[in-house]
Amino acid sequence: MVEPRYSYSYSVPPYGVAAPRRERFFGKTELKHIAIAVTVLTAAFTLVLWDGDSATLSGTIGLAALAVVLGFFLHEMAHKYVAKKYGCWAEFRAYYVGLFLALAMSTFGFLFAAPGAVYIAGNITKEQNGKISIAGPATNIVIALACLPFILVESMPSVIADIAFGLFFFNSFLAVFNLLPIPPLDGSKIWAWNKPLYIVSMAVAGSLLVLAWF
Repeated sequence: MVEPRYSYSYSVPPYGVAAPRRERFFGKTELKHIAIAVTVLTAAFTLVLWDGDSATLSGTIGLAALAVVLGFFLHEMAHKYVAKKYGCWAEFRAYYVGLFLALAMSTFGFLFAAPGAVYIAGNITKEQNGKISIAGPATNIVIALACLPFILVESMPSVIADIAFGLFFFNSFLAVFNLLPIPPLDGSKIWAWNKPLYIVSMAVAGSLLVLAWF
């Protein structure tokens, strides 16, 4: 179902006529699902990063929360923003099985999560669907590139460099993973729409991940 769209003006409506209500960006149910997904992913990522020292726990939680917000959350909100620009209904819904698996697997020291996705309804073209899909990985690539100078500058304080590297690696990985041309991942829809753009996007994301890995 596509939510109604309104045009707005600053004029005062006639007496007895209600002004059109502005559409909220987040729905109440959506906010609940976002809170659950972010909390569980932060806990899972903390378990992966924490070295067991109680003195470093608060810092690890902070880094995990920052990575989840700047990686997962902004990725999903980029999809939502572009979809709503095309007049679609778009809301995030958590995938509880995926969140449980993420938490369970993090106890073994690695994170592989399918926490949920932005569900979209509306009439869109293949091009619009491709642009909605590329928005998420593109956001991760931009964040990774923004972190790169903080890693390469030798005079950077080690704390900042370590945080930047964590964000760089996490966003590079998310970009590559979501660009895989396998349904229902973003890459399959981008490939169907614009193959040259897909190749360039994967080349950039892959290069960043290789740089982070080695």
